[in-house]
Amino acid sequence: MEEVIKFTGTNEKLFTRSVIENVTEKTTLIVPETHNAILILDGEMLQTLPKGRYYLRNLVEMKKDEKLSLEVIFVSKTAKLKLLWGTPNKITIEDPILHESYKMGMSGDFEVQVSDPRKCFLYLVGSEDVLTADALQDRLMSKVVSVVETEVAKFISEKKVLYSNVYQYKQEIAKKVVPILSSSFSSSYGITVFSLNIANIIFDEKDLESLNSKNRTSVKKALCPVCNTELEPNAKFCFNCGTKISEKKNCAKCGAENSAEAKFCSMCGEKF
Repeated sequence: MEEVIKFTGTNEKLFTRSVIENVTEKTTLIVPETHNAILILDGEMLQTLPKGRYYLRNLVEMKKDEKLSLEVIFVSKTAKLKLLWGTPNKITIEDPILHESYKMGMSGDFEVQVSDPRKCFLYLVGSEDVLTADALQDRLMSKVVSVVETEVAKFISEKKVLYSNVYQYKQEIAKKVVPILSSSFSSSYGITVFSLNIANIIFDEKDLESLNSKNRTSVKKALCPVCNTELEPNAKFCFNCGTKISEKKNCAKCGAENSAEAKFCSMCGEKF
């Protein structure tokens, strides 16, 4: 009688390990459309199988009437895991406008999917029964944080982003980080990064107080971009040459730039 091995779990985990005892030449393996399967015999990875029906006697050398013990790793092709990340310590940033350093912490989540089953199993799974979100998160966290820290510092410097406006650029920063992370993880671990979210940005309170104080001083006056006449920070037109000034306004409390229609500061909540 034919013995059938097939995946019976849910498609919520990247990997699921099944130990099959008493495999004979009559044993059949069925790989569903949603998965690939890796065969392991005596700790050695054999073939990676796409969807289909397989007779194990054609895949594993076995003598007549011999019984083997095999491991089958079912690898999801569609499951995605959302993992959390966060800077364990605040990173030091140099404000390109105020020329003063400050410490900033960041956290959020990112989503991954298997792109190379064998590589992912070899470098991330090992002897674990399943690849849980917590286990994967622990192994990838330092790399994610390292890339985020580097790209954030580079972005702020190149774009000359004032500390109080960093939050407004979090989506743009995340878009720059995703392809860098995905390329690195794909080559090293066989997984693809689909998205990264920067949910929280936290400043050191003492640094923020110092920055706000310096920023208030620096925005008391503004210059006309055409004739360099000194203007009030929220002026709409230059009184000297009539040039229309940017329709944005700076918060008198923290100096953050806001839209002309804003009723409250997007950074500190001060009422205009």
